[in-house]
Amino acid sequence: MKRKPLYIALICWSFVWPLSAQIDLLLSNSNQNAHLFNPALIENNQKINANMLIRRQWIGFPDAPSLEQIQLSSFFEAHKMGLKLLAQNTTTGNDLTRRINLAYAYQVYFSDHIQLNFGLAAGLYQRQIAFSKLVFADGSEPLSKTDETYFRPDFDFGMHLFVGRFELGYAINHIGNIGRELVLSVVPPHQHWYMGHTAQIDQSFGLTTLLSVHKQGNIHHVQADIQFLFEHFEAGLGWRYKDAIILKAGLKINESVAVFYSYDMGIGRLSNFNTGSHELILQISFERYNRLHLSPRFLD
Repeated sequence: MKRKPLYIALICWSFVWPLSAQIDLLLSNSNQNAHLFNPALIENNQKINANMLIRRQWIGFPDAPSLEQIQLSSFFEAHKMGLKLLAQNTTTGNDLTRRINLAYAYQVYFSDHIQLNFGLAAGLYQRQIAFSKLVFADGSEPLSKTDETYFRPDFDFGMHLFVGRFELGYAINHIGNIGRELVLSVVPPHQHWYMGHTAQIDQSFGLTTLLSVHKQGNIHHVQADIQFLFEHFEAGLGWRYKDAIILKAGLKINESVAVFYSYDMGIGRLSNFNTGSHELILQISFERYNRLHLSPRFLD
C-alpha cells in the first residue's frame, strides 16, 4: 500500500501526460550533445564520425525513460557543407518513440576567427503507445483501450556562431508542429539556446564553460556546465535548475576513439524514488575514402 501513490503517479505520467504530448529527454554531456540536437553542428575533421549514445534515466524508478541514439556525419571542406544522419529510440514505460532524420549544414566564413553555421534536418518520427499493457494501480486489469501507432514528418533548424573561442547557438526540433494542438501524435517543438567559451590555459590544460536553456511546451530547463580539459582526459560538473547535479568525465583513447560518461544526481522531487541517471557516449572516427588517391600521379 505504501507504493500506491507512486503507481498512481506512474499512471498519470504514462497515460494522462501522453494525451497532451511526448517530450524529448534532456541530455547531460553538454560539450558533446549540441551536435545531437543542432543540425548546424558537424565536426570538420575530414572523416566519417559515428556518435553512439545510451541514456538510462531515473534508475530504480518503474517505467523510467531510456534513450538509444546513433549519429553518422561528415563534413566536405571543398563545398563548405556537411551531412548528418540521426536515428533515435526513446522508451518511457509503454510509450515508444522512434525518430530518424538527415541534416544538411553549411558554413559561412567571415574571417579566420568568425564562422557561422546553418543547418536543416528532415525526417520522420513514429510513436507507439501500448495502452493494452497499462494497468490500474490496484490490480492487473488492463486499460480498455487499443494500442495506437502514429507516423509524422519531422523537421529541425539550427545555427551556430564561432567567434574566436566563444560560441553561440540556437536550435529548434520538431518545427513542423509549431502552433499545432498538442495531441497524442504531436511532439511539441523543443528549443535550445546555448553559449560557451573555451580558455586554453597552456598546451596541456584548458577550461570550457557553457550555459544553456531548453524549452519544450511548458517545460523549461536551465543548465550551467564547467569542463576541465587535460590533454586526452576531461572532467566536469553541471547543474540543471531544480533537477540535477551532473558529474562528467571523458577520455580520448586515440585519434579515432573517445568515450564520455555523465551521472545525474537528482535534486528534484523524484530524487527520493531513483538512484540517478547514467549517460554514455562512444565516438569513433573513420578515414574517409578519397577518390584523389586513384590518380596515376600517386603511383610515381
